[in-house]
Order: sequence, then C-alpha cells, then structure tokens
Amino acid sequence: MAVSPEARRPLSELRTFSLRYFWPPFKAVYADYIAYEQYRHEFMNEDRAQAALLRGGILWRLALHSLGFDNLPSTLIGISRDAVPFGQMLTINGETHFDNELSEEEVDFICGTYYVYTNNGCIEKLSWWPRPQAWAGSGLDVGFWSARCESWFQTHLENIQQGVSRRRDSSDNNGPVNNTHWKHGLKFNGATKKFKKNLDAACSDFLTTKVSGKLSFLSFNVHL
Repeated sequence: MAVSPEARRPLSELRTFSLRYFWPPFKAVYADYIAYEQYRHEFMNEDRAQAALLRGGILWRLALHSLGFDNLPSTLIGISRDAVPFGQMLTINGETHFDNELSEEEVDFICGTYYVYTNNGCIEKLSWWPRPQAWAGSGLDVGFWSARCESWFQTHLENIQQGVSRRRDSSDNNGPVNNTHWKHGLKFNGATKKFKKNLDAACSDFLTTKVSGKLSFLSFNVHL
C-alpha cells in the first residue's frame, strides 16, 4: 500500500495525556489517584489506545480496568484512524503496514506516572502502577495474566483505595514510587525470570521451525 509522506504527522499534533511535571517536595494523595484514574478512562476511549490491550501485562490489565472485558473484541476490528498518521509503520516485502502504537509518554501515563524534578536537576519517575520496564522480568511476568497476577492487582488496588493518605501533610509512603522500588517489590519467586526466558525461547523456536514451515506450505498451495 503506497502512502504519501504527507500522511505521516508528528506526534506533537496528538492530544497529550500526562500527569505533568512537579518540583519537590511532591506528595500524591488519594484525590490525585482518582483524578488520574478518571483521566486514564478518558484516554482509553481514544481509538488508538486499544494498542494497550495488545501489549499484555500490566498495560493490558489497566486498559481492561478502564474499558471492561466487554471491549476486548474491539481490538480485533482493525487499526484506528490515528494509525497511519501517528502509529507504527512497517515495510514487509515492499508493502507498507500500519498499526496502533503507544508513545513512551502514553505508556507512562497509563501507569500513572508523575515526573518529579530532583535536587540535582534530574527527573525521577514515580508511578501508581509498575511501568513495563519494572514488570518485565518480575515475579509476575510469566507470559500470561495468571491468577496470582490478578490477586496482586486487586490487592494493590485495595491498598491504594484504603491506604493512600487523603492529606498532603501526612508522612505515609503509600503513594507512587520509582522503578527501583517497583522492581524490588515485584521480585517474588526468583526462578520466574528464568522460566519466562525459557518460555520465550521455546515459543520463538516453535514459530520459527513449525509455524513458518506451515505458512510456506500454505503459500505454495495458494500460488499453485
């Protein structure tokens, strides 16, 4: 499919979804979580946001929390109107293909990320939910959304609803945290990372040696 260069547009033309930048001292309270959740629900009604449902892991679950399970079939309908101007573009065998894609800022936003300036001028990311970098390789990253994943999700959601302070002058530490804290808190079973690595290798080998051969056979028959 031929697409003219004018069809592609800079991401700056998209509406921005972000929880903004803050100077220290920064403390998020429960009212901030409610605002973030409502804002996330709004974003998930954008057509291109269905890409979150295809990413799996924590992004998939947060998307479902906003949209509900009844919206899962919508991901099979096809790409959104934003896919060609703003999404992912792939060229395969001379053909151009498009798909919905989330920007890094949108991924951060879905996970409830605040950007906080540190005293040395750097920026620290604090999030209500683990970002994909912390989820990947964690004790919950087993290649599918397990019962343990769901139990953890519901427990963490309840901790936010019940344990996050309603006052900014409180001293509790139940609010958003950085990536290091998330990685430490999601370790659980240390063998999970090895299991996931072996699972990925087995899936890759299956797709390479089994499925690709069948596809070639089918393609041969079709062209006959």
